[in-house]
Amino acid sequence: MRSILFLVAVAGCAADESPDPAGQPVRLSEEGLYTDIAAKRVADDAIAVSPRYALWSDGAAKQRWMRLPDGATIDTSDMDHWQLPAGTRLYKEFVVDGKRVETRVIEISDGEPRFAVYAWLPDESDAVAVPDGADDVNGTAHDIPNTGLCMQCHVSEPGTTLGISAVQLAAEVPLARLSFAARLSDAPDRTFAIPGDPTTRAALGALHANCGHCHSEGGIAPMQHLRVLASDADRALAEIDPYATTVGVPLSSWQGAGLTLRIAPGDPDASAIAYRMAQRGSPAQMPPLGTELPYSDGLAAVRVWIATL
Repeated sequence: MRSILFLVAVAGCAADESPDPAGQPVRLSEEGLYTDIAAKRVADDAIAVSPRYALWSDGAAKQRWMRLPDGATIDTSDMDHWQLPAGTRLYKEFVVDGKRVETRVIEISDGEPRFAVYAWLPDESDAVAVPDGADDVNGTAHDIPNTGLCMQCHVSEPGTTLGISAVQLAAEVPLARLSFAARLSDAPDRTFAIPGDPTTRAALGALHANCGHCHSEGGIAPMQHLRVLASDADRALAEIDPYATTVGVPLSSWQGAGLTLRIAPGDPDASAIAYRMAQRGSPAQMPPLGTELPYSDGLAAVRVWIATL
């Protein structure tokens, strides 16, 4: 039913150019990302960003951009938690089966951030705001979330954003060599890699991107900490929270499937984290939002790493 309502809403919006009563943009073309949305011409000041460890979105291809206010810089004085200046807009575009289906926007302000989601029209001439979300957009299996769910993930980060960080953008390339390094208040000529060997980094990177926003000190599920901090790059692996709060640690809240440890060293099948990553459509599913298919590559990385412990 919601898919039918969505199609009706899109058709109506295509004919109605009136602004939203709350003053919010009703079309993506009003958000400043595209100078010519029909031609897909991105604004010259839009900075393309590519997090090292991507959030799984059921296989959707994604592109991301950031637009900073003229002359403004990102406050990186606390390398663990970057603070974007008010007026910054972040964009994430989803493509499924070769079709643009969704673009998300976050606008940073001095108060609460603004979250917006846009569903692309079938001809990709523009995208329209769908704050209540939409299912199976443009004949794909892609669902757009209700904007009311956004803060469940973003509330844990003092700077609101999750992919704009030293861990995500300077895991392999020194921070000082990023294309937008001049827009950072502090940009040391070094990387901020996750501790450990490549197997460890792949596993902890998958957990960081897909679980760390909730499982962190400020998240909604802080019983374990799966977010990797920039300062962790200078610590031994066993000292960082994603290891210390999981490996050999008994389960505290969730109990199920006969499992007793978050991570059972050497035994992926006895590890609750690996079990829950594989679940979909049940209360055991992790992450609980935004995915209907298991993240096979991330799960494989986690299982391989657990087997080496």
